[in-house]
Amino acid sequence: MNKYAIIGVTPFEIPDKRLVSNLQKADCFPVLSLGHCKNEAEKALQTLLEAGISDFGVSINSATVANIDLPAQVSLIITPFDLVLKSKTAAKIIYQVFDLESALAAQKNGAYGVIVKGNEGAGRVAYESSFVLFQRIIKVVNIPVWVQGGVGIHTAASLMAQGAAGIILDSQLALFPESSVP
Repeated sequence: MNKYAIIGVTPFEIPDKRLVSNLQKADCFPVLSLGHCKNEAEKALQTLLEAGISDFGVSINSATVANIDLPAQVSLIITPFDLVLKSKTAAKIIYQVFDLESALAAQKNGAYGVIVKGNEGAGRVAYESSFVLFQRIIKVVNIPVWVQGGVGIHTAASLMAQGAAGIILDSQLALFPESSVP
């Protein structure tokens, strides 16, 4: 199975170290949201390294943490398409996109893949649903496409059957007892 088929991102842009550890145990590729505070993000990364987490990703949504030094254990970066990352890294970069134009631009800029964010998601999203936007983008791009927002049991299977590289879980993870969200 593709190790990136199910990607779990710590919800609400909170660096939830405990959840990352538990996501890895559940065979879900763990992604630590670095949040908006550089010191907090650096502490969270250090805690994961000390815990022996060997392969994980980070989600960078803020210019405040966009240039943070990432350890070699970070193999994947998720970031909005329009956020500029200045640090050099060997990690694969997946851009969150909200329309066909940004997906094509991400592909042209050498992205490993794109994440389609439809109107069910939070933050900068498309005016249409993730499912509809995915169907438009998957026909045009030649890089892997994940879907974030509006994904349930039946839509996940349908998306995978239509060629999605995987799905992104985020806010729904806040409901798990392993989450540090109050």
